[in-house]
Amino acid sequence: MTTPRFLLRYTSLIEGGLRVALAGDSLLYAILRYHVGLENEHGAPTLAPGKLIRPSLVLFTTEELGGNIEQALPAAIGLELVHNFSLIHDDIQDHDEIRRGRKTVWNLYGIAQAINAGDLMQALAVAQGARAGREIVAALVEATVAMIEGQGLDLAFEEEEVDVASYLDMIDKKTGALIRCAFRMGGLLAGSPIDVVQDLVEMGRDLGRAFQIRDDLLGIWGNGTVTGKPQGSDIRRRKKSLPVSMAFAQACGEDRDLLTEVYFRKEIEDEDVERVIALMERANVRQACEEQVSAHLEQARKRLATLPFSERGIEEMNELIDYLIRRKR
Repeated sequence: MTTPRFLLRYTSLIEGGLRVALAGDSLLYAILRYHVGLENEHGAPTLAPGKLIRPSLVLFTTEELGGNIEQALPAAIGLELVHNFSLIHDDIQDHDEIRRGRKTVWNLYGIAQAINAGDLMQALAVAQGARAGREIVAALVEATVAMIEGQGLDLAFEEEEVDVASYLDMIDKKTGALIRCAFRMGGLLAGSPIDVVQDLVEMGRDLGRAFQIRDDLLGIWGNGTVTGKPQGSDIRRRKKSLPVSMAFAQACGEDRDLLTEVYFRKEIEDEDVERVIALMERANVRQACEEQVSAHLEQARKRLATLPFSERGIEEMNELIDYLIRRKR
């Protein structure tokens, strides 16, 4: 699957910004460089970090709206650091031992140091945002608060039945907050009118929902050889993702009894996972979620058409939308 062009355009600039932001000499800085993919566990340089979607969106939006990407770089780096600090803590909470094909920070350095490293990364993120100005750091902190609230809801949902509306509110915070923030900061950095900034935020909301729902689908039906997630991984973790919320909303009789039994017991067996997936297939949950992804991306396309982007910019944003539809991981 072809990576959208603008995600490649800013890689070197963002990587350089991350190296500067994480240039400390202590162990915690080495841990952070390892986590974002700048170094291996022995401190040797590695290939560039992942796809860097969020910081690339900041720079892309700033540039498309006439702003200076060098001046926008601290905001982009701050946002990427917020995202990564959340992943460090996420991995602890979810007991994930592998991320991007490597040991997670807590798995390599222990939980205590992983917490310290995540805390440091959050502080460094705020420091980067402050370099871009009061309005930008306020947007960054607001998005961070929403993201953390969303993570809290996600964990709380593991212990209760969740309706679709509550699920969407959760992902608007946990996943969507940083994506909306990327567009918002790009508009602010370019000095765009408030109505343009609001349109950017609304587009970000639809992209955030599509991104997370696609991830939910991979968490149920993902191919482990591609995603690192075996089929049913989110069922084993009792994640109340959209497929699960839809299944609960439709299930009755024996199907509801099965869902209740599986999702509220201490141990989930392979047979349980297979039975839940079969239930979802019967209820056409997968197709319904795919339709949700398509609907949100179509809304994003409509919003994109109203923005003062260049012809190339619109084309490249549509590449990102196509990428989100097809992504396998």
